Amino acid sequence: MGTRTRYFLRWRLSIMLRLTLFLGVVGCKQTDPEIKRASELVLFDFEDSATLEWIRPQNATFGISKKDGNAYLEVTNGFGTREPGVKLLASIEKPMNLEGYYQVKADVSNVGDEFIQVEMFVGNDPDGLKRWFCSDYVDLEPGEQKTITVPLAWTPWVFSPQPKIEGMRGAPGILKTDIGKIDEIVFCSRYAYTENTFTVDNVRATGVLEVRDTTGLFPFVDQFGQYRHKDWPGKMHDVAELKQKASADLEILENTPAPKDRSVYGGWLKGPKLKATGFFRTEKYRDKWWMVDPEGYLFWSAGVNCVASESVYTGITGREKYFSYIPEKEGVHNQFYAIGTSASHGFYKDKKDYDTYNYYQDNLYKKYGNKWRETFRDLAHKRFKSWGLNTIGFVSDFGATAQQKTPYTGSIWIKGTPKIEGSDGFWGKFHDVFDPNFRKAVRRSMESQKDGAGDPWCIGFFIDNELSWGALGSLAIGTLRSPVEQPAKMEFVKDLKLKYSEIEALNQKWKTSYGSWEQLLASTEAPEKENAIEDLISFYEKIALTYFKTLSEELDQIAPGQNYLGCRFAWQNNATVLKAASKYLDIMSFNKYEYSVAGVSLPAGLDAPILISEFHFGSTDSGLFHPGVKLAKDQRHRGTLYGNYVKGALRNPNIVGTHWFQYLDEPLTGRFDGENYNVGLVDGYDNPHEELVEKIRETHYSMYAYRLEN
Repeated sequence: MGTRTRYFLRWRLSIMLRLTLFLGVVGCKQTDPEIKRASELVLFDFEDSATLEWIRPQNATFGISKKDGNAYLEVTNGFGTREPGVKLLASIEKPMNLEGYYQVKADVSNVGDEFIQVEMFVGNDPDGLKRWFCSDYVDLEPGEQKTITVPLAWTPWVFSPQPKIEGMRGAPGILKTDIGKIDEIVFCSRYAYTENTFTVDNVRATGVLEVRDTTGLFPFVDQFGQYRHKDWPGKMHDVAELKQKASADLEILENTPAPKDRSVYGGWLKGPKLKATGFFRTEKYRDKWWMVDPEGYLFWSAGVNCVASESVYTGITGREKYFSYIPEKEGVHNQFYAIGTSASHGFYKDKKDYDTYNYYQDNLYKKYGNKWRETFRDLAHKRFKSWGLNTIGFVSDFGATAQQKTPYTGSIWIKGTPKIEGSDGFWGKFHDVFDPNFRKAVRRSMESQKDGAGDPWCIGFFIDNELSWGALGSLAIGTLRSPVEQPAKMEFVKDLKLKYSEIEALNQKWKTSYGSWEQLLASTEAPEKENAIEDLISFYEKIALTYFKTLSEELDQIAPGQNYLGCRFAWQNNATVLKAASKYLDIMSFNKYEYSVAGVSLPAGLDAPILISEFHFGSTDSGLFHPGVKLAKDQRHRGTLYGNYVKGALRNPNIVGTHWFQYLDEPLTGRFDGENYNVGLVDGYDNPHEELVEKIRETHYSMYAYRLEN
């Protein structure tokens, strides 16, 4: 038996014969082959200390510890880098074969003194999205233990052979990655900001994947855009059922019109009345940040993003066999077609001029008739009031927001800017804020997207979305990797000249060997980060300050007196960027996909209002196969998680609102980039997810008193 094979449980599943074990492991707690169960096999239990040979640290230290006769892996993580923790390596010759197993589980505990999130990645798929799909994490308070679970397929069953289904992040019967060739399992402290210690034990594959054949799979989408081969509560079967549901929903809205304690803008009539300025503003009242509505009433923003029927089109071209119903382009259905030009990720990435169809809009037409768009907008306002919501959020239907019935946020994308060529990010390269054309592009973008300027119903403006600030200093590294003519690079070298005067002084500090400043400018190789970190951070901060300052100045030109809501920070953010932003933002916005934001805070010494600009919980019990970023068990559980999340935000003294992403479920067959999440308040036929909505109503009817009292 090979050296590494001694420390990993090997097995192979014959797809047709199902679960046939072919290899055991030395060092597991349970070693008798006669009592091993096919439905659960231990990968690591750390009983054999020789296992340490195949564990690799990532900005961490580790060892085997024992307690009450049990051995486990103890990891002390560093911070300031991605994924500080450990890799559990498979044999290069024989990667872990997890065929036939539905999930990988591991027991983790926090034995440190600070709150921590421990994350597990199964495999290292070169496709970053697939690697993310094969991961999950848990929140751990000091002393707390939980189990991390990572499903290996989108359903508890798989097709054999695997069909080719494109443009859908979650798909029926599809494996998330090549589970026959798992080369590593990573455990790390997610977004670590301090040293902490966690333990790992009992890493195991569990659950038997049922195998199905693909007979009759295509087409799998019906006339409503639903999955054809399954039923669930709320599935629509004909147009008459759709119309009947419309009448029932309207009756519910008429019986629950709105909370009685709300101002015209959705502020709190029973609360104190503060200074009215005619626009939304912020103020600290009783040691908690609040918004104040244009009439002076306390306001806490309960919002929803993407209240827009246009936001859920799906690509048709190249996937025609998926659909049992593709209407002719002529006639009434032509209005539901559009042309896709490109996508950031997925099947349609870089494809040009592909046909898209909007099944949601088609369903609105079937349900409400020719005035479906007007009905959509009217219902959105009625639903918001009935559900206790008071804000239409990011990238929503301006026809609805312009009606001045519900407060809303302005949405501005900065387009056509020069980029730092050596930078990268999930949504693209970062703006070159030192290029003279940057400010010009900002001005053009704001002028063309200034809907809401001067409107008291507009809470303020989000500008950009989920920019890739990266690790501390990363944008400066990207600048040095850029071509010689990059304006940001010229600015950086100019700053370095002022500081060091002579290139030899820079070389001594950075441990480099540039022959001249011109050679530095021409080079596209970055120095070792630890040697140049002081200068990298300094220029990184300058990029952030220049970005926020420029946008703030230009926004003041088109919407004086209205709030700058920021760029919707996502992923990991560092104190340098947040402090730079705080100098210019009125409200700090964060897309926070967590189970709780009760403990969210800003860097030490910084006190500012925070708006949670995105969060959601989804499940797979209503016809979609991807739950979104945060998983719920079912629709009822989605409501429970929503209530807990918002109540945690209400208790947080800095948070002035939460905005759910999004109003509508995403299409079964995926939007432009393949996202097909069950994250809507309403489904693909405009029917509310009632168990979720009822909890939203319960939470927000009492939110003002709850915030003041807690």
